[in-house]
Amino acid sequence: MTQDHREKDSITFNTPFELGLRSLGILSEVYPENIDLKRLLIYDYLIIHSNDIKNGPPSLHPSTPHRSSGMIIRRKILQDGLNLMYSKSLLDIIYDKSGITYRASSLTKPFLGLVDSTYLGKLKFNAKWVVERFSDLEDEALDEYINSHLIDWGGEFEYEFLMEESEE
Repeated sequence: MTQDHREKDSITFNTPFELGLRSLGILSEVYPENIDLKRLLIYDYLIIHSNDIKNGPPSLHPSTPHRSSGMIIRRKILQDGLNLMYSKSLLDIIYDKSGITYRASSLTKPFLGLVDSTYLGKLKFNAKWVVERFSDLEDEALDEYINSHLIDWGGEFEYEFLMEESEE
């Protein structure tokens, strides 16, 4: 098995398509609001590891050690997934004075309605729960919440490093 093949196998559920699909679930729930890359990344983590949050629904993925460090590698993959979904008109990219944000397009909900799977059903449920639980938090409060829980969630890196990276 080649190194490239092993690396691809090690990020199951974290391909650009899969992150893009999860992002569509998030964007569908926050619609008509826009959301930036940082919040999408955080919401994606919270959706797949929702059981990390007190009284959260079952997680989509297993709780593995150092799982929060996956946010570092997922950032670039998420950008690729968003670009993929944008290329299919499944989301809108908004450029304005606040920066770059993303919003569900007119095709997002119809597309998600065509996909019939247990995983997507759980994803939609978790996305709705995460948005209801965290959408009222300002960015600073969400950052504080994440920072205060990373070690509990299996992280051993500084969250600030991840969030202060410049977007490509």
